[in-house]
Amino acid sequence: MDENIVKQPNTHFITMKKTVVFLFLFPGFVFSQTLNIEQCYDLARKNYPLIQQNDLIAKTKEFTLENLSKNWLPQINVTGQATYQSDVTELPIQLPNVNFTPLSKDQYKIFADVSQSLFDGGAVKNQKKLAEIQSEISLKQNEAELDQLKERINQLYFGVLLTDEQLAQTALTKTDFENGLKKAEAQLKNGVIFRSNVDVLKAQLVDLEQSEIELRNMKKNFLAMLSVFIHQNLDENTMLQKPEKNLSKNENKRTELQWFDLRKTALETQKMLLHSKNSPKLGAFLQGGYGKPGLNMLKNEFDVFYMAGLRLTIPVSGFYTQKNDRNLLENQERDLEIQKENFLFNQHLQSVQNTNELQKIQELIDKDNELVTLRESIKKASLAQLENGVITTSDYIREVNAEQQAKLQKIRHEIQYLLTIYNQKALFNN
Repeated sequence: MDENIVKQPNTHFITMKKTVVFLFLFPGFVFSQTLNIEQCYDLARKNYPLIQQNDLIAKTKEFTLENLSKNWLPQINVTGQATYQSDVTELPIQLPNVNFTPLSKDQYKIFADVSQSLFDGGAVKNQKKLAEIQSEISLKQNEAELDQLKERINQLYFGVLLTDEQLAQTALTKTDFENGLKKAEAQLKNGVIFRSNVDVLKAQLVDLEQSEIELRNMKKNFLAMLSVFIHQNLDENTMLQKPEKNLSKNENKRTELQWFDLRKTALETQKMLLHSKNSPKLGAFLQGGYGKPGLNMLKNEFDVFYMAGLRLTIPVSGFYTQKNDRNLLENQERDLEIQKENFLFNQHLQSVQNTNELQKIQELIDKDNELVTLRESIKKASLAQLENGVITTSDYIREVNAEQQAKLQKIRHEIQYLLTIYNQKALFNN
């Protein structure tokens, strides 16, 4: 064996060893997961229980079409019959040298009837078409409900983003109070202020720590619910990417519109099926069996018999209700059009509301920017004034809180703006 090979170090083992040492030295370190909103949409759809129905719908369609195809196979019926009748056919005359045995009043027959459809007026073809359309309708119903997942994911996803930014802002405010506390403690040592002034700042820091606990718990709840939807383990180290402010083009891609179109096609197919139902039918048949008597009624004994031919069926009674049946289908078509118009009306109304909401929020954000700039300037000046003993710690707290509220308000408006954009996208399935 080559000595160079023997002496070659195991790089994979060394890498693993370094990793173990690293995790031992830094036990709090974990690898964070990063997700964007589109990934959450996809994962939610794949793991939503309703998606399993799609396979059942496909199998149902397959079984239905297979059964309909078997309508073209020969139809076989076997019938057994035993009867006793009060009278039988007899010759009204007697012929010389001819002895005719009357038929028995008890008669027996077992026979098979085989029929083959030759022309059904397009019934099977239209039934197959209707079965395929109904399968698509069921799939679109599921698809429409799955599309509605987006709005539910939006609430959770942007809820996490909002709490993240609120936590970040709370940490910055906490730093401001800690800076003020340092100034106040220095003044306390110099006998410039009372201890109560220092305690006020400490109390404010405790309030912020309580706010952090509430925000972390809120984020934990949002992540827990989002985890259930996307079937992923999410924790506080999970990073959710902040989406871009891409406005929707409002191109209507809602699945419900396809559902309405399929329903209309199904009604048109039912009209064709109604016509097929009342069309003449042509088929061939073969009937064979064994009985007493056979086809020869003058032969009073068991015998084999058969009969073959063509059968034409004209369902005249179907025309009694054909007009009303057609009117019922036309009423369903008009009702479907009303449902579609109502859906589009409500969709348009929601879109107008979202558009106006976006305009309002953008105006508020513009004012937030002005307010934050002013509040930052005031807070900065108040810190210098606190250090010089011009204002009290309560005055400084008031200005820091005012700045925090201005920034938190801006954060809420920005997240609300993004949430409205993505709800608008979900409205049109963009």
